Amino acid sequence: MNDVIEFFEGLFSTDKWPPRWYCGEWSDFHGWLYISSDLMIWLAYFLIPIIILQYFAGKKNVIKFTRIYLLFATFILLCGSTHFIDAMMFWVPMYHLNALVRLATGIVSLFTVYHLFRILPQVFQQRTNLELELEIARRIEAERKLADANANLEAFAYVASHDLQEPLRKIRTFTSMLFRNNADSFDEKNKVLADKIIASSTRMQTMIQDVLTLSTIRVNDEFETVNLKDAIGIALEDLEVKILEKKAVVRVADLPHVIGNREYLAQLFMNLIGNSVKFSKNTPLITITGLVNANKVLIYVRDNGIGMSEEHMDKIFFAFQRLHSRTEYEGSGIGLAICKRIVELHRGRISVESIPGEGTTFIVELPKA
Repeated sequence: MNDVIEFFEGLFSTDKWPPRWYCGEWSDFHGWLYISSDLMIWLAYFLIPIIILQYFAGKKNVIKFTRIYLLFATFILLCGSTHFIDAMMFWVPMYHLNALVRLATGIVSLFTVYHLFRILPQVFQQRTNLELELEIARRIEAERKLADANANLEAFAYVASHDLQEPLRKIRTFTSMLFRNNADSFDEKNKVLADKIIASSTRMQTMIQDVLTLSTIRVNDEFETVNLKDAIGIALEDLEVKILEKKAVVRVADLPHVIGNREYLAQLFMNLIGNSVKFSKNTPLITITGLVNANKVLIYVRDNGIGMSEEHMDKIFFAFQRLHSRTEYEGSGIGLAICKRIVELHRGRISVESIPGEGTTFIVELPKA
């Protein structure tokens, strides 16, 4: 214990040993070669931690294994300190301090090695730059093929939908003409058959038009600042007849502006409000409110309609998913799929809350202007 106390008491003492110049026979060349070599090593060891710490400071929020960076920088700095002291020993023989710095270097180096062994399994799982570049290249190629496939699918859907509408119009027109021209001679059974042909062709035309709408919603359309009340106003004009028929009441609160495509957003609200008007057994009451949450706008479309059970909430946003028969409620089963596509195009989200018999609330999240 006395040796330890004596060691630290004389930590900076230089009177017990001669400077290194006087230990042995040093020539000027030999001595300065030793000194300059130690100083060059110290300079490199001093600069490396600075570079590591600068990199760490700029990337600390994204890099992994942050502790090993700090340990390695400390280890290199202490290694450099031993070389600097060795060079200074030619004039200042601080053997006690030299020993203490070497002990600290040894402890930190062993701790660094220990920590390195602990993270090695995770390090080996990390991908190299070349592997990441190959993965990015594969994903780019996959995205290109997917984009081509989507473009071809959209083109097919557009052409098919467009070309199918003309024969359907003729079926409706000629059936109506046949019915009018032979109204006196048609018995009740033939009248029912004619009505069914007209209703089926009308339903098919509506479905084709919805498929056409879904296929023409494109990512490359321009976005701008949109006043949601303007978009809702367009939707209400298109729904005016249905609203009057059902004597629906639509209340629209002050709404924040969003970034989006006004025509698409009008289509979104036309489908949501149209659903609220359609799926109601009483006088429809629809309220549309909104609030700002950070950089998002939350829009709530509430109604007093028939509602739905929780088990159906995940299905309604898929095309052709119907919860009711066509005899109960008309429609193609694509409206909410169009809503989901439009919202996702705006990098938003749509969800639903509902209580059977009490009503439904659609929550739409859009980017704030």
